[in-house]
Amino acid sequence: MRTLKYRILPSFHALDIELTFVPTRMGPLRLHLPIWRPGRYQVQHFAKNIASVTSSQVSVVKSDLSTWVLDVVDLRPITVSYRYHAEQPDAGGSWVDESMVYINFINCLLFPHAGENRPCEVEVVLPTGDLLSIITPAGGYETSCALRTYGNQMKAKTYRELVDSPFLAAPKIHSHRWKSNGVTFYLQGLGPKTHFSDRLVKAYQKFVEYQLAYMGEFPVSEYRFMLWICPKPFYHGVEHTKSTMMVLGPEDRDSYEDLIGLGSHELYHVWNVATIRPKALLPYDYTKAVIFDTGWIIEGITTYLGDWFLWASGVVGAEEYVNLLAGNLKLHFERDGMSKQSLVESSIDLWLDGYGASLPGKRVSIYFKGALVALGLDLLIRRKFNHAKSLREVMLLMQERYGRLKKGYTRQEFYALVEEVYGESLSGFWTVWVESAAPLEEELRELLMFFGLDYQGKGLLQLNDANSFAPFNCAT
Repeated sequence: MRTLKYRILPSFHALDIELTFVPTRMGPLRLHLPIWRPGRYQVQHFAKNIASVTSSQVSVVKSDLSTWVLDVVDLRPITVSYRYHAEQPDAGGSWVDESMVYINFINCLLFPHAGENRPCEVEVVLPTGDLLSIITPAGGYETSCALRTYGNQMKAKTYRELVDSPFLAAPKIHSHRWKSNGVTFYLQGLGPKTHFSDRLVKAYQKFVEYQLAYMGEFPVSEYRFMLWICPKPFYHGVEHTKSTMMVLGPEDRDSYEDLIGLGSHELYHVWNVATIRPKALLPYDYTKAVIFDTGWIIEGITTYLGDWFLWASGVVGAEEYVNLLAGNLKLHFERDGMSKQSLVESSIDLWLDGYGASLPGKRVSIYFKGALVALGLDLLIRRKFNHAKSLREVMLLMQERYGRLKKGYTRQEFYALVEEVYGESLSGFWTVWVESAAPLEEELRELLMFFGLDYQGKGLLQLNDANSFAPFNCAT
């Protein structure tokens, strides 16, 4: 029996977990807990939320920060038990209180060494009144998860699929379902019903349909937008292959604009990182920091196109889109426009600094400066080919050569692919925009002027020529 079987019992701010499996060989066996999660490229050491790991059959000894060792004396099934403290109320953590259960399996599920490709079964035991009973369709909780469900069990083909599929449960989950190009989509979540408006659902349907047409294919047959409107001010989303989890707050504000922007961004990650992936991330190694210099491709292109899709699909108008574009420029130039690092260096140093403050004037954002690079590439290609080509041709080739073939790319391979679309060398562009800390304001001003936009510095952007700007709202 190769299957890893997990049983999870939630209680207030905690998950009591049992893992049962059959070892494949005798002797010392390492059990690992991931030290990071895809979508956030920094070491987080989830093991800090586990006090101890035990087994009824053999002793378990902690051997390093996120590894435990047990001595296998025969090949009978082994069960290990531990408590995980689920007190991280964001899209990338796990959280349990009296009203909801949110489990990011990558935070809390141990796996045997080299067991990432073993099949998995998960049983979550959810509270009903004062009792604990296994959830059934007629039980007291509603759930949302991309995993296949069989009665009270969820199954994953591999541990990798399991930890890419967050789980949400509550007495009541708002849910909308629709189909686009043969793919089933869900918008499901918690919070005041007013946030799950018909207006929001229609906006999601528009940008979903447009993105599917833009890329020409969708890697999965079902996809879930999972949402928690929380009591405190918050803005966070995490991408997964078959779902995204988004957390926004507080409950009493109008979250529509943030929800459409975050939803569009996270959906495009299904292609750009969940499918089209840098070589260093294929496959994911959850046990160590995975250094790579292309984070700006993952997050920058997704940030730029996520906003552009809202305009191209008709969710927002031209003036609203110009404001979104100006917002990204402002965030870059006001926060770190004079920072010393290049995008290449800052992609690497995320693993050092995390996503908070670093040394003053050191790092640039792979999101906002990365979005500037994506904008620059799109405008360069469009200007040369009078909108007959755009960044779309780059991403279609990336999907064809890397995503569809499950083949990782390097920065140099991305450069070469863009230059193939452009038809000539862009070595000067890479040197200035990506590999240096140049301010870029003059370069941006010249490009934007061609498209009817007047960039006045410090994130100030004005639409001067609607006729020149209008063709920008097209994929080809």
